[in-house]
Amino acid sequence: MAQRGTVQKSVASVRPRLDAESLAKIRPTTLSLDRIVEVPDPLRPLFPAGGVQRGWNVGLDGHGSWGVGMSLLANGLGDEGWVAIVGLPTFSLVAAASYGLRLDRVIMVDEPGPGRLATVLATLLEAVDMVVLSPYYRVGTRDARRLVGRAREQETVLFHLDGGTSWPTTLNMTLVATTLKWEGLGQGHGHLRKRLIRVEASGRGAGAQNRSVDIWLPDHTGPLRAYKQSPIGALSAPSAICDGVRHVPSMDRAW
Repeated sequence: MAQRGTVQKSVASVRPRLDAESLAKIRPTTLSLDRIVEVPDPLRPLFPAGGVQRGWNVGLDGHGSWGVGMSLLANGLGDEGWVAIVGLPTFSLVAAASYGLRLDRVIMVDEPGPGRLATVLATLLEAVDMVVLSPYYRVGTRDARRLVGRAREQETVLFHLDGGTSWPTTLNMTLVATTLKWEGLGQGHGHLRKRLIRVEASGRGAGAQNRSVDIWLPDHTGPLRAYKQSPIGALSAPSAICDGVRHVPSMDRAW
């Protein structure tokens, strides 16, 4: 018995250690529920774990992405969560409330100040659950890497408008919304009542597999509803229709 124990100990001592990359590949992919930010049911197929992983950097882009973003924020706050919106003074709180976002849980930072964006973001990432960042303000690559690490440590989700193209490091996931058609207008009369959009998700790591869903945003039953059939005849959204940001032409494409 003593010899057997000695042999087992000898074998264990020479067992090779796995490098970080190999460990990442064999690590369980199922995340505990407390590591996931819940999302509306129609958007769940976009996320491998059924929701946004805490600590992720997520890009939002395309016509309709404002509504998608507000729905994600409203659903993810829960009872005690907080969200900060940075660098977007024209952000429409009234429109955000229509998507269910609790305004008493929103922190607005209209102007971070020259050269202070990295400091402001670092502070917010430690204080709130989600941060929405305007593409009007940028940080350098070194600061971006530090902030990504801070978001991961604090398990704060950082949303980037414009799909994150102005952010110098790679995002975990990007959601791109495309308007397929509007409904409500008749022959020269009526009101726009709802629109059909396609949301496509791409990313890296756990979110590397491309996914897409078609949803009504909004419709008469609420902010989001899944579209059950394949859309036919895609139409462009009228340029005068803006989801929530007013008088900012350069933001119309994204929000």
